[in-house]
Amino acid sequence: MSITNIILSIDGAEEAPANSNPAPDADFIKIGKQQYMVCGACHGQRGEGTAAGPPLAGSEWVNGPVENLINIQLRGLIGRIKVKGQEYDFPGGMQPMAYQTDEQVAAVLTYVRSSFGNDAPSVSPEAVAALRSEVGKPQLTADELVTPESMKTSTTSEPSETDQLSNKYADMDSSIGAPIWIVAGILLFAVVCLVGFFKK
Repeated sequence: MSITNIILSIDGAEEAPANSNPAPDADFIKIGKQQYMVCGACHGQRGEGTAAGPPLAGSEWVNGPVENLINIQLRGLIGRIKVKGQEYDFPGGMQPMAYQTDEQVAAVLTYVRSSFGNDAPSVSPEAVAALRSEVGKPQLTADELVTPESMKTSTTSEPSETDQLSNKYADMDSSIGAPIWIVAGILLFAVVCLVGFFKK
């Protein structure tokens, strides 16, 4: 036992595990959960992924460098991306959500990074503000993102329960992709309009 541990024991404090992340503020998470209602239309309400968006549950991108998620939120994403060993390429990709405030972007990303089996540090509004200059640039591609460490050192293993849940749409016929995108786009537009209406 180290001297630091002895002192902490005497003071009645316990040392936190080295790999644990502090729990995000409950009010901040509530804001993030509300903002996620829009995201859930494509990514699934439990982050499991749908025919219109890849899974967020257990995603190496979600648990990876935070600047990736902030930039995707501000600029959108298009083209092929590999998530948990499976390649996705959705027509039109993800549209930018730059209409959200820095606090809303930080809150929704914090919610996603601490939900659905993910365990990554919170995102601060200041981190979003630092990348706000990205707004208006073309949609990102996966090649422009920072590759998560887990993808650099990934090895093949048995699929987990989260992987099986997120792949439930993997065998869906891709020929019906366009109509689903139209429906998802209309739904997303309606939700954005409703959010804007209730904010007034």
